[in-house]
Amino acid sequence: MKSKTFTEEELNSVSKEMVIKMYLQLAESFEKMTIQLENLTEQVAILTQQRFGRKTEKASAMTSDQITMADLLPDDMKDILNEAEATADDSAKEPEMETILYRRRKRVGKRSEDISQLEVVVDETITLPEDELNALFPDGYRRLPDEVYHEVEYVPARLLVHEKHIAVYAGKNDTGIVKANRPERLLKNSLLTPSLAAGVIEAKYVNHIPLNRLSEDFRRKDFEISRQVLAGWMIQLTERYLRVVYEHMKKVLLTSKLIHCDETPFTVVKNGRGPNSKDYMWVYHTCEKYDCPPIYLYAYDDGKRDTETLKKFLGDYSGIVMTDGYQVYHTAAKERPDQLTVAGCWVHAKRKYAEYVKGVGTEGFRGSIADEGVKRIQAIYHIENMVKGKDKTYKPTEEEILRNRQILVKPLVDSYFEWVKSVAANPLVDKGSKVMSAITYSINQEQFLREFLDNPIISLDNNEAEASVRSFCVGKHSWHIIATKKGAGSSAILYSIAETAKANNLKTFDYFQYLLE
Repeated sequence: MKSKTFTEEELNSVSKEMVIKMYLQLAESFEKMTIQLENLTEQVAILTQQRFGRKTEKASAMTSDQITMADLLPDDMKDILNEAEATADDSAKEPEMETILYRRRKRVGKRSEDISQLEVVVDETITLPEDELNALFPDGYRRLPDEVYHEVEYVPARLLVHEKHIAVYAGKNDTGIVKANRPERLLKNSLLTPSLAAGVIEAKYVNHIPLNRLSEDFRRKDFEISRQVLAGWMIQLTERYLRVVYEHMKKVLLTSKLIHCDETPFTVVKNGRGPNSKDYMWVYHTCEKYDCPPIYLYAYDDGKRDTETLKKFLGDYSGIVMTDGYQVYHTAAKERPDQLTVAGCWVHAKRKYAEYVKGVGTEGFRGSIADEGVKRIQAIYHIENMVKGKDKTYKPTEEEILRNRQILVKPLVDSYFEWVKSVAANPLVDKGSKVMSAITYSINQEQFLREFLDNPIISLDNNEAEASVRSFCVGKHSWHIIATKKGAGSSAILYSIAETAKANNLKTFDYFQYLLE
């Protein structure tokens, strides 16, 4: 409906009651516009920070204000901290420190250690001519141990063509022709060898070099091979040889007590759903602390990101799934509550406050709420890590972890959820703001965020999965898209084997060559 504009004469004829009503409506509209503008300004600041700002979530990068852990603890819990930390006067001046200047000493043997795994070639010994030695030492001389130093030579990759000769025999009376048996090849009538395949796999799936750039690099080395042929090799190798390795890795992974899960979008050109649709790569990760070897498993199932895809992968898996707040995991767990447990991620809860603090700051009512949210979750992490003591390499037992969580961490968690619920009930906090989004996330995820309190093997966050999906994300920024579903499926298998090999301290080129040989 088109709004009416009143003239001055018309306004003079309007009754007092109507003027008041019009003023109140205008004030209400102005207030809504102010709130919308404030929300939009915050969103722009947060998006700008995410696009161009620092990615760290450390407290020093977000706020300059210092806070003691005692400030965040309930009154009856303050004695759990070190006495100095709990009672220190923030205004007290620190004693002057003596300045000591020293030169950093190099660690003896560091260089030899750095090159200890390289092949050593002993060059010819450099000597002095005999006549020069006689002139220097007229009374004779003796040879001391040689002075030895090292240099590292770089030998660029070479491509060698192996010409195979197969003997052919024919009977004298035209009784037929017989050939000697050919050695078995990776792919029929193909140039591909295990070493060449391993080189291509390592270039793309470890070093993130797109196949078109790899093709250009081969061309500079006088080897003409197209990107399409390289891609075809990868698909054929995964289907013929490497899928069985992937399936075995999946079988072992599903024996783990806990699996970290995450998913990331990417683009498949020929996915059958249109050019603007998203495909998703899932990642599953586990390690020794869950009674399983380190395994990183990527999975592509037609690009879907729904509950059925997750259920299809997990099958009848019984254990804990560590995730962010994506509803698909919760839906799957509700169907099998006695077998499947979902644990929430505290980093995701903190990140929503941290994004506001980094983008907008800590000033104002909303800023103070976001700042307090960050500090409360930092306090939970601080007390959680106290079980390690001063020795950061110490690995506490499950009993020690659980006791620390029940006695010291749980009161902080209880206090945090009391706080978020009180903020949510505050009418001054706009329901459409980013701060309220952070508050709502924690309230909705409370059940899953509390899971770690009763199980010592559950960590506070899903950083393991986010770290494991990073290699795929780095790669997709290089190659941007995958042409076909088959290519996406083979990429999932190759990334899985490459990342798992790295996690188990294997040399990726040697390992892929070994598998294919």
